[in-house]
Amino acid sequence: MEYFFTSINNAYIPKAVTLAQSLRRVYGEEAHVTCMLSDARREDIDYSAFDEVLTIPDLDLPVESLEAWIFKHTVVELCTAVKPWAFKKIFQRHDARRVIYMDPDTVAYSRLEEVEAALATHPVVLTPHVTVPAQHTQDLLDGEMLGCLRHGVFNLGFLALAPVGEGAAFLDWWAARCLDWCYDDSPKGLFTDQRWIDLAPCFFQDLLVLRHPGYNMATWNLYYRKLSRDTQGRLWVNGDQPLRFFHFSGHDLGTHLLMLNKHAPDERLLHEMNEWYIAQENEHGHERLGRRPGAHDFFQDGSPIARQARVTYRENADLIQRYPRPYSEPGYREWLDREAAARPADAPPAAGASVLGAAARYVRRHPRLNLWLNRNLPEGLQAKLRRRLNK
Repeated sequence: MEYFFTSINNAYIPKAVTLAQSLRRVYGEEAHVTCMLSDARREDIDYSAFDEVLTIPDLDLPVESLEAWIFKHTVVELCTAVKPWAFKKIFQRHDARRVIYMDPDTVAYSRLEEVEAALATHPVVLTPHVTVPAQHTQDLLDGEMLGCLRHGVFNLGFLALAPVGEGAAFLDWWAARCLDWCYDDSPKGLFTDQRWIDLAPCFFQDLLVLRHPGYNMATWNLYYRKLSRDTQGRLWVNGDQPLRFFHFSGHDLGTHLLMLNKHAPDERLLHEMNEWYIAQENEHGHERLGRRPGAHDFFQDGSPIARQARVTYRENADLIQRYPRPYSEPGYREWLDREAAARPADAPPAAGASVLGAAARYVRRHPRLNLWLNRNLPEGLQAKLRRRLNK
């Protein structure tokens, strides 16, 4: 049996189902696909595409208050923080000899033969965002600078582990970091679970950096990876390497198509793949589920939780101690109300109160959005946003 998993909330079910079906096309009955669901299971959602569904309580996290730990994280932070703990649970539950994580927006096209062979001697297998130096400015900006210097050298849309040798030590180290420091916080040098892995080659000698161009092909590395299809329908990268999986990153934000049009405007095969992926998402309920809020998005009274409320909470140990159950008890919500009421009327808006300010912070964390905004926002609004970005 080959063990795979992905980590999502319910809004990403259409993507995760597409991934699961692609793995079954490649591996048949050998594929065991786990859905790590950082959300509540719902009766109106079909989870039958997966062999099992794990939820956060299943992970037995070593925390005093599970509510408090969940509350500290945005949805992306939460879905990434649980990944090493899901690895641990799958290894434990199934006595698996190897486990592979793949992002929900990836699609498998052929068997991962190189990884299967490598894990026998390298219990940690990573894929870099890029493996060839950029020659042109835009490739450097989108690949080396944005992909690597900002978000991390390795793309954790893929990670393969074996629980032997340094594999167990790596997993323990990564899990400890993700338990306390899995945040999207650029000033602290953090980008969820991913930036931590930049340090992994410093600590673990037996890991493998897999540079095969058929792994983790994505818009950020199109400048040196060319896709083709032979008469039998098989997909090849750079003419002679099989495409193992493609990463449709940024699809919901519109950046995937934007980057395709920027870096491969005339590559019809890539655009056909994009159209196929959209059709798959729609078939699996993207219109119904894609924007559905998650179980952890609201206080008990139904009011939405702003990102700044989570940041304030996690950065103040006293608040965590006083309000260890921020979802099921009203204490922290009432504290926020008191703080807002005590703020002078002429005080500047609290962090998170300004829509434009929130947009600027989001663009700082996801700079590729600048491309889309420059094409779609009115010039006046663009100017206001630029002023915010430059503050």
